Amino acid sequence: MKLALTTVTCLTALAASAAAQDLGPNIRRITDGIYVQSAREVNSTVGIVLTSEGVVLIDTGQTLVDTRQVQDAIRKLTPLPVRYVINTEVHPDHTSGNFVFSPPAVVINHAGAGEAMRKADNPNRFATASPEIQAAAQGYRLVPPHVEYRERMTLRVGERTFELLHLKNAHSEADTAVWLPQERVLFAASVAIPNSLNNIRPFVTLPDMLAAIRMLRALNPEVVVPGHGSFGTTRIFDDTERYFTLLIERVGALVREGKSVEQIRKELRMPEYSGWAYQERMPTNIDAAYRAVTQASR
Repeated sequence: MKLALTTVTCLTALAASAAAQDLGPNIRRITDGIYVQSAREVNSTVGIVLTSEGVVLIDTGQTLVDTRQVQDAIRKLTPLPVRYVINTEVHPDHTSGNFVFSPPAVVINHAGAGEAMRKADNPNRFATASPEIQAAAQGYRLVPPHVEYRERMTLRVGERTFELLHLKNAHSEADTAVWLPQERVLFAASVAIPNSLNNIRPFVTLPDMLAAIRMLRALNPEVVVPGHGSFGTTRIFDDTERYFTLLIERVGALVREGKSVEQIRKELRMPEYSGWAYQERMPTNIDAAYRAVTQASR
């Protein structure tokens, strides 16, 4: 009996291991029924959440090749359809793959997402792409959100509850964090990216980013899945908050010395973060800190 049970246990473990490998090298299990795809360290992530009533996706992949990998993994995980796609922002590296799953999936993001996506869409952008991307892009069409909520939305699918939280002026024209309170898993959008400088656009404000970071950390998640990079803990928020706090402090000191933003871009150094990715984004980070300092003094 013991031998039989041991054999069954070993075979089950081997089957589970093989199944995990079959999903692809870039797809990792977080907990029961929740998986994350991150094709490369700094690329956008995809959340795959299985429920008894179908699949909920959080974003659709850095490239359409990544989207197709997610599609293949879902087919191996469950015969049920993708019911919902929740976009955490509006940029193509999170949304281009919506068309692969919709229909039947309903796409959701915050108010303003559809307008921003329609303005930025270039249906010919795959014309000069690699053959692999062109093949993955067959049938492409822009699929903006079918549902645009305001501030908060609760979505219940099967046994799971998804709380959608708007992040104001955090990264794109419409940013959504997705909180699974029972599982204590947080898909945190792109407000905080591990070991990377963020791409801060002119309409994004550091006070709003910091407010979003503090709000998300207060949820006390066990697992934080950023919009880009590997999943981890709330340390992702801690590191980002320290960086922005120090950046604002140093920019503020130079402003008080009478330095212009052009001078600050040339003089400011952040050696503590020289190992972070995307150092070319430092000028836009300095500009955002400069806006925060000068607007606060008015």
